[in-house]
Amino acid sequence: MLSLSNLRTQFSTDRGHVKAVDGLDLTVAEGETVGLVGESGSGKSVTALSTMGLVDDPGEIVSGSVELESPHLADEFREQYDEPSFVDGDIINLVDAPEEALRVVRGSEIGMIFQDPMTSLNPSLTVGEQVAESLRLHQYGGRRKDSWFNAVRELLPKLSRDIDDEVVERTIDVLESVGIPEPGARVDEYPHEFSGGMRQRVLIAIALACQPRLLVADEPTTALDVTIQAQILDLIDDLQEDLGMSVLMITHDLGVVAETCDRVAVMYAGEIVEEGPVEEIFHNPSHPYTYTLLESLPSEEKERLTPIEGNVPDLIDMPEGCHFAPRCPWAKPECTAGEIPYKQHGGEATAHRSKCVLDDFDTSEYGVDAVGTMSQTKPSNTPLLEVDGLQKYYQQADGVLDKFLGTDDQSVKAVDGIDFTVYEGETLGLVGESGCGKSTAGRSLLHLTPPTDGRVVFSGTDLSGLDSDELRAMRRDMQMIFQDPLSSLDPRMTVGQTIREPLDVHDLPVSDPDVRGEVVADVSGISPDRVTVTANDEIDAIVGSSNGVSTAHVSITVSNGDVDVSVEERLRTEIEVERDGDTVTAVDVTVTPGESTRERRRRRVHQLLDAVGLEVGQYDRYPHELSGGQRQRVGIARALAVDPDFIVADEPVSALDVSVQAQILNLLEDLQEQFGLTYLFIAHDLSVVRHISDRVAVMYLGEIVEVADTGELFEDPRHPYTRALLSAIPEPDPAAETDDRIILEGDVPSPINPPSGCHFRTRCPQVIPPADLDIEQEAYREVMDLRQRIERESLDVETAREEATAESGQEAVAVSADGGTVGRNAVVTELRESHLSHSLSPDLTNVIDRALEHVVDGEWEDAAAILRERFESVCERDAPELGTDEHPAACHLLDK
Repeated sequence: MLSLSNLRTQFSTDRGHVKAVDGLDLTVAEGETVGLVGESGSGKSVTALSTMGLVDDPGEIVSGSVELESPHLADEFREQYDEPSFVDGDIINLVDAPEEALRVVRGSEIGMIFQDPMTSLNPSLTVGEQVAESLRLHQYGGRRKDSWFNAVRELLPKLSRDIDDEVVERTIDVLESVGIPEPGARVDEYPHEFSGGMRQRVLIAIALACQPRLLVADEPTTALDVTIQAQILDLIDDLQEDLGMSVLMITHDLGVVAETCDRVAVMYAGEIVEEGPVEEIFHNPSHPYTYTLLESLPSEEKERLTPIEGNVPDLIDMPEGCHFAPRCPWAKPECTAGEIPYKQHGGEATAHRSKCVLDDFDTSEYGVDAVGTMSQTKPSNTPLLEVDGLQKYYQQADGVLDKFLGTDDQSVKAVDGIDFTVYEGETLGLVGESGCGKSTAGRSLLHLTPPTDGRVVFSGTDLSGLDSDELRAMRRDMQMIFQDPLSSLDPRMTVGQTIREPLDVHDLPVSDPDVRGEVVADVSGISPDRVTVTANDEIDAIVGSSNGVSTAHVSITVSNGDVDVSVEERLRTEIEVERDGDTVTAVDVTVTPGESTRERRRRRVHQLLDAVGLEVGQYDRYPHELSGGQRQRVGIARALAVDPDFIVADEPVSALDVSVQAQILNLLEDLQEQFGLTYLFIAHDLSVVRHISDRVAVMYLGEIVEVADTGELFEDPRHPYTRALLSAIPEPDPAAETDDRIILEGDVPSPINPPSGCHFRTRCPQVIPPADLDIEQEAYREVMDLRQRIERESLDVETAREEATAESGQEAVAVSADGGTVGRNAVVTELRESHLSHSLSPDLTNVIDRALEHVVDGEWEDAAAILRERFESVCERDAPELGTDEHPAACHLLDK
């Protein structure tokens, strides 16, 4: 259906041409899902934009073709254009097609889901209008010539014309098809009124409004929680099956690829380096890049990750040969000589090709060194941080006048009374969906935002009793690594200035008088007894200490009368050499931290750059000159500068590729071993949490619902929310069974007015029915969902009335002689059947119908009262207690 042949897309810069896509060949068959994977900078998104004809200046497609097979569009273009050169039979070459023709293709034949829904949706237009726009353009004759006048008309649709009823109905159907509840009521809402998962569904609705034959999905789930990601992927699968469309899935999440794709193309530095069936790629990778990419993934079996060394190369003036050769553990001289051909793998019947000179490569030694450096330290039983009843509420009344008038006295209950303990040397994972309060909890316990209530005791000191000066001093021991390094680093400060700033603020570095300095010396070219090496006791100001000792590692080499001295820790050296003619007879070396404060700080920054794996030459670079992984390392170095004991790591790897993610996770583990650090690791990626954490606390809507050792939590999750989170983790294995996956419906409720009792009961698949109620669990869940919609007054009665009227063949609803409405029962039946798919007993059906009659009459509170009286659950009456045992979980199911 789609064929990309020798496609080359370049961007012109002052430094040269960036070859973002360099000779790419890729096909997508009808009904097939093809995954395009690779690290950031590989050219995946540019490939998608090239396919859609959306590459803007200074970019351009310099050669190659993008061919779409579409008989009806080919006929349409032949009628519209006189012998169009871009049409050959049923094939349309999108590279040569004019912009006006491409606008016909986009939306009608090819739809695209963009990566960030909030920047892709127009904040000034309603959701319904943005879906309707695509329908008008492609199905209702609304396509107009490009002009400023028509552009303004598109921005002001309601002022220029009435929305056609048929378009509105079709828009509501499309929104309903992507799982947006009560679409008739929400069609006039704006993007900011939707959650992240719902906004992503709107983007999918726009892409699929005209039922295109091909869907290009560019990182459709990158910014979503695992539960919402599972919803979206399940939705795309269902829609693909219903519509029979093809999908080009672009992502760096290999778990998503394993679960959704039929075939996979692995992209590196603008090229496809391997392509084949998904089972072949995951179980028999034939290119070193594919293998090392898979090895970077966290898994239950790996104690330590194996990242790919280095970074994706600069795509300007690429050298000949394999672009991956500088990073490849199995590189040979022939890898850099001339063009690398594709080789066939997996047998004649399997279309599995790899762009590598090697027929195979020995993987037995890969990652062996990394496994040997795994930390052996265990957390202690000594509490370092104790959190008791921590609350953080945000008032919605911003101004003084708002507070005086009391216009809005509701609080956002971001953190609503949490208790936990972090022990010295451990990593406690804090997990949950976006909006559950994880990041707010991290900031509040550090008092970066003052808590509303509760106690935080750090190393025996209650932080709530400290004034601003005392709290600032305490922050030498408590630091934070922020989620987005680009927004948390000052763009006007160099790397060196950024890391040095905490040293300036806290007047560091300083030496501990109780620490002594010592040296480990490596001597060659002279007898060791002729060498004297001493260390100043103040070197701990630069390199830190362990058990009262600060150690410097010094290498001394004497060769041909020259003396070379190097210090691993970036310390200052003072050297005295005795000679007998040209022969060195004695060497005396003294290692010091430096004379001036300025020198000491500079050396401390150099030492920190080494510790986090950055080059000293990057000292004078600015954040925009670094990669995402390098910027995150700068944030880690800044946090380490004041030699803290405790670090809150807030989603430190969420925006990184799997390889860079593996580097950062290994770095955090190494630093914990080296400096004796304790972490609170906040994340929504449970595979990462499983790898790095000793214990895990699960958070939902401001509360902690379960705490356990990592292994026990993953083996025996007790809370239904925890089970749903774990089941939603994408498995990077195409053969993995996912039939028992729990797909949570809806989003996290508003923290302004959280549900009564158990906060999770509005989404819980195991909500407990009343003891006297004989009802199936799934049916009870549907009744509870209906109750919630009635309590929110969000049932779309008008749409149900229209449906009931259409089914009965009436044009209008008449009034009966007794004052009732002829057809009200039909509306009630339509509402019930559209929201309840499971059968209920006649008594329960009668209760539902009585409540819906009140809904039809606009008596929402009466309807809610009827349902509450009959269906009220213990989960909504009473809030469950977390408990204090070794594996506590706040759930009424455990009370039985």
